[in-house]
Amino acid sequence: MDDFYPNTITTVDAQEVEIEDESIGHFVIDDDQTAEWAMQQIAAAEAERKKWKDFYDERMRIVDEKCDLTIANMQSLLQTYFGKVPHKVTATQENYTLPSGKLVFKKQAPEYQKDDEEVIEWLHMNSDDQDKFIKVKETLNWSELKKVINVMGDTVADENGQIMPIKVVERPDIFKVEIKKEK
Repeated sequence: MDDFYPNTITTVDAQEVEIEDESIGHFVIDDDQTAEWAMQQIAAAEAERKKWKDFYDERMRIVDEKCDLTIANMQSLLQTYFGKVPHKVTATQENYTLPSGKLVFKKQAPEYQKDDEEVIEWLHMNSDDQDKFIKVKETLNWSELKKVINVMGDTVADENGQIMPIKVVERPDIFKVEIKKEK
């Protein structure tokens, strides 16, 4: 694929992009043959989009890699420099100000590695104040509630006719063209 494309692309001229389907507004699909042709046009357009997306994704991956390497190298050099200059020290960080920014060495709080269920079980067995440390969260079981509600226009009522604080919003049907993917 790279042999076909130039090694560097810096700009895309809008005049280079051709729109071939300007006359499509006058085209009518009136039989299976023209419908099949239209499906093939969609498949070809999707393949073209994928080809260019893959090309630019690979280019972006290369650019990201180069930029990440440059950033890592410059940060490493700046960290070494930071260790050599007098800088401001606070309880949570150290910093040194330059005209275009700040070098900051931030002290991290420890990370706690835990299994919440294991800790909750331990609290149940060992703590008298477990209610203070364990939250109970209520969530709506929509799949079960949906089975017993009655929809009346844009309003919802329960099985006893009580209006519920739920609004029904109708959505338009969707027409889709599904192209079989070739293997």
